[in-house]
Amino acid sequence: MEAMRGSFRRLDLKGVVVAAILVGAPGCGGDDLTGPPAPDGAIQFAAVTAGYFHSCGLTPAGRAYCWGSNTWGTLGDGTRTSTNRPRLVAGGQRFKAIESGSGHTCGVTTAGQVYCWGLNDEGQVGEDWEKNLGVNEPRRLPGSQFWVEVSAGHDHSCGLTSDGEAWCWGDNSAGHLGSGDTFNKSFQPLRVAASESLTTVIAGYYQSCALARSGRAYCWGSNAQGQIGDGTNQNRLTPVPVAGDLTFRALGGGDAFMCGITTGGATWCWGSNRSGELGDPSLPDQVVPVRVEGLPELRKIYGAGGAFTLPSAPAYACGLTSAGEAWCWGGAIRGGLWAAGTDGPIRVESGIRFRNLALGAEHLCGVTAEGWAFCGGGNYAGQLGDGTGQDRSSLVGVVRP
Repeated sequence: MEAMRGSFRRLDLKGVVVAAILVGAPGCGGDDLTGPPAPDGAIQFAAVTAGYFHSCGLTPAGRAYCWGSNTWGTLGDGTRTSTNRPRLVAGGQRFKAIESGSGHTCGVTTAGQVYCWGLNDEGQVGEDWEKNLGVNEPRRLPGSQFWVEVSAGHDHSCGLTSDGEAWCWGDNSAGHLGSGDTFNKSFQPLRVAASESLTTVIAGYYQSCALARSGRAYCWGSNAQGQIGDGTNQNRLTPVPVAGDLTFRALGGGDAFMCGITTGGATWCWGSNRSGELGDPSLPDQVVPVRVEGLPELRKIYGAGGAFTLPSAPAYACGLTSAGEAWCWGGAIRGGLWAAGTDGPIRVESGIRFRNLALGAEHLCGVTAEGWAFCGGGNYAGQLGDGTGQDRSSLVGVVRP
């Protein structure tokens, strides 16, 4: 890759190094980059996803495995027993995409159905919270929609149907279900009052965003830190356009910030900047998008952060280039994967091509081109899947079940 203009720092994670995710055959092909060897007997994954204290992986055959904290049935294996190794999700469903929220996970099956499991205190799993605060194994979402995408947020979830409609369920205290109502919560999916056909939907902390077929980004819900991106701090009960007349091809989001990649290849972020997650730690919170400088062109973008629930957790973002190179910016996560908050984007220097990344509150995971999963950072709940509870300053392989 040609050198980028502007200054940036390179990060060497020494040795084993490193939002909805779709199943595909492992390996990207087209170069001689090789990843580190996998642990003996390790599972080959197509993608990984991460919550606050747990992680999940999806195999090329559509089987889901999870590991880490299982207090509320977060691992979906039918128990409440935590584990530091991958455990097969119960139910026998074959998923084409899965995504983890703070304490729950949802997946879209090959038949177009959505199943969710884990913490359900606000109905984010799609089941009555008064009957079940935690769901130990996958439960089918009510309704007859044919789903193509699902996104799990903090305490709400959203899905996209085959006809371009977004639906959300769970907590609605800030209007982030997008239905225009102000009731507290709903375990039944509610149609988002969008004015355009949508191609992507993102469930954040107390906000949601979507990408329209036109390339316009829309957001709704809490706007206290400017995460709606409409130039105000006013909460929005239905989708409003993000300011700036930008046309996006990808979106990603964290606890109170959002980012997007434009059709021209530039990365823009807006909202909270408490940890430098907008790409420049000197900036205050931003109510309109600001361009992230010092980045190559990205093809995928991810956001994370537990700032409003976990005081120790930073907010940060990462992206992948078409060559599978990982770049990150924002706060430093537990375990010392990088020493301090970044002054701007840094390249995760490893010579490894990644298929996807997964950003937890205090840990980071990735799948290599060969299909092996590696995680690093905080590991107090076993969320790294390496068979230990030890924090890691470099990424280590996810072990066999």
